Amino acid sequence: MKNITNTLLGLALITLSVSCTEPDPAPTNLPEPTGHVTAQGTPDGTAITAAIGPAGGTIESTDKRIRVEIPAGALTSTQTITLQPITNKAPNGQGQAFRLTPHGLQFAKPTTISFKYTDEDLNGTFAEALGIAYQDDKGIWKVPKGLTLTKETKTVSVPTTHFSDWGFFESVSLEPSYKALDLGEKTTLAVKHVLKDIIPLVPLTSEDQELELLNPEYLLDAQYIDKWELKGDGDLKVTNSTAVYQAPNYIPGQNPVRVEVSIKSKEKAIGLLISRMYVMPEGVSLQIDGGDWVTLPGGANINSAHNVIEGQLAGTYVVLGWVGSPRGQFHWTLGTNVSFVYYTGLKSYQNRYGTEPSLSGGTLNVDDAGNQSSYVLGTFTLTPAGWYQADPYNPMGTAQIRGMFRVKKVN
Repeated sequence: MKNITNTLLGLALITLSVSCTEPDPAPTNLPEPTGHVTAQGTPDGTAITAAIGPAGGTIESTDKRIRVEIPAGALTSTQTITLQPITNKAPNGQGQAFRLTPHGLQFAKPTTISFKYTDEDLNGTFAEALGIAYQDDKGIWKVPKGLTLTKETKTVSVPTTHFSDWGFFESVSLEPSYKALDLGEKTTLAVKHVLKDIIPLVPLTSEDQELELLNPEYLLDAQYIDKWELKGDGDLKVTNSTAVYQAPNYIPGQNPVRVEVSIKSKEKAIGLLISRMYVMPEGVSLQIDGGDWVTLPGGANINSAHNVIEGQLAGTYVVLGWVGSPRGQFHWTLGTNVSFVYYTGLKSYQNRYGTEPSLSGGTLNVDDAGNQSSYVLGTFTLTPAGWYQADPYNPMGTAQIRGMFRVKKVN
């Protein structure tokens, strides 16, 4: 307990006041769809080089995100191939893009460029809507012919005979794909697309021509939307390709609330877009045995060693900690790898119960703690948690706990 208290004292907790605002309007009066010009990406990491000659070879990023396979006979002489991570300027781009050089190099045989996607890349979209594009000398991003999707390995690949700046993108998306809302707050959702003819072409490929990426603010034609559906509390008012979600004035039983949009083509379902709405006050909120919700102002320290979320109010505090990825689902452990403590004075709750002790069921679910977000969102359950009361009789017991957090990073 002393270590936990010291951790609390060492971490600066932040409470922000977020006002309820009207949702942003959907974009209107956009010009006719044409290729959208963007600036070039800037270096965003350490470049990798490889000497590859007529025998062929492979070069890939350190995180395995992109892989370039040059077949035998594609090059007539040995070349220094460079893979430079850059910021992704592609419309609706996801993750890093990559600059492959030499740019003027031409291959005698097609080279294969493959991107690996993750579950995070599917937030607000679906696998068949993922694509790879390159930026031409006019600044327009284009999808080459022959793009393929392999769901078993979560890979999107495309053949090419030249190098350029290459990026990963979502052709159709529901925005926002997730959002934290105050009680009673409204937000606008919109189904957008960046390919003029994407829906008839799902899965995303064309053998006839390269496809240009459009301004990412174009709304998808309502004829391709089968239905909107609200899974959870609140109200959803739909207008063609947009909708306004009104959060309830209480913390809903299902959290996050889900908004789903079914996409169709030629009366056939082709994909499901999902947005997750976390409806909660800022801080760490928890409920014990179905009682009243308690919210403690808090903050998060996300780092490579040990991630910590803490909340504190008037001598009461809660601490959630985990080792590993900044997002994902984590099962409680008897050690400190994945842990929970809630202290209310004389009484404390932990992710273990009994004298042996036994490990609590339930999970810690961290939905967003990546570098692109200043907030950490998620939920947790303990089925059951164990409690201990420090009084002369030292009673022990169990309780069902569920909670959620919406806290700002302090590091």
